[in-house]
Amino acid sequence: MRSRKKGSLSLSINAIVVLVLAISMLGLGLGFTKSMFAKFGSKLDVPPPNIPATEEEPIVLPADTVKGKIGKTLTFGVNIYNANTAAESITPTLTCGTSITGQGTLGNIPAQSYSGFKFLIGTAPTTATTEICTISAPFSVGGTITKQIIIEFT
Repeated sequence: MRSRKKGSLSLSINAIVVLVLAISMLGLGLGFTKSMFAKFGSKLDVPPPNIPATEEEPIVLPADTVKGKIGKTLTFGVNIYNANTAAESITPTLTCGTSITGQGTLGNIPAQSYSGFKFLIGTAPTTATTEICTISAPFSVGGTITKQIIIEFT
């Protein structure tokens, strides 16, 4: 008598072919979805949150780590609080190590209020680097307030 195993072998080959096709289609679908989200993400520009500075925390950034791209200009915003009873005109400074230099904008801060300032790092490092920097805001009354942040170029 002959064995009828040819049908079961054909069924197994069909199952393997269907499984390979299904996995291939899944991979193509995931690749397409990933590339679409990458394109969408590069076009999406979410502004950093405007967190008010207070007397308890006079220098505020959206995050304590500021990230930039190697060789690209980096701009970031800072809110600074004036605890004095008179308006102040200040130019905050950014002091880092040797590979990062930045400058702040001149601005007026009303008495017992806060204002936003921009910092520009025009000469970005050409290699990946991370540095601890200090933001300083000199006031005529009450001295200079400071805050340390991390600036990371990748």
